[in-house]
Amino acid sequence: MSFTIRAGAEADIPVLMDVERDAAQSYRAVGYDFCADGAVRDVDEHLHGIKDGALLVAETCDGIAGFILLWPIDGHAHITELAVAERFQKRGIGRALINAGEAWARAAGYSCITLTTFTKVAWNAPFYRTLDYEDFTPGPQDKDLAAVQAEEAAHGFHVRPRTAMAKRLES
Repeated sequence: MSFTIRAGAEADIPVLMDVERDAAQSYRAVGYDFCADGAVRDVDEHLHGIKDGALLVAETCDGIAGFILLWPIDGHAHITELAVAERFQKRGIGRALINAGEAWARAAGYSCITLTTFTKVAWNAPFYRTLDYEDFTPGPQDKDLAAVQAEEAAHGFHVRPRTAMAKRLES
């Protein structure tokens, strides 16, 4: 499968919202229907990535296959969202988007990248561990990450075990 990764643009946002909704349907297979039925990132969240972080898009000849949205959080790059449309999953696109996100973070001067994810879903924490992400407990210096976790809890995501993860970025 051939695809390219490029910077996302405001015009992409409606398609990215559809991609995220489609990608979330895979959670039904593991009984996490609340993910499949939940809200997707809104326009302002994507614009925040474009303006203050990064929005990177994977595109095939058939259109947008996936994206990664990164925000600065507590002095680190933070993977706010990673989504690959179901028909494009398990083809290396998610891994390529993570690699591109890490490259962006390094180039932007970040020494660490963080994320929050489910602990027991194969394509969540177990997958990130294969990419050298490690579970960690946010401390008092991680106020913005604590706010992200509180927002996730308010949206019902903590009905299943979640973890914060981090990876040190080599320069």
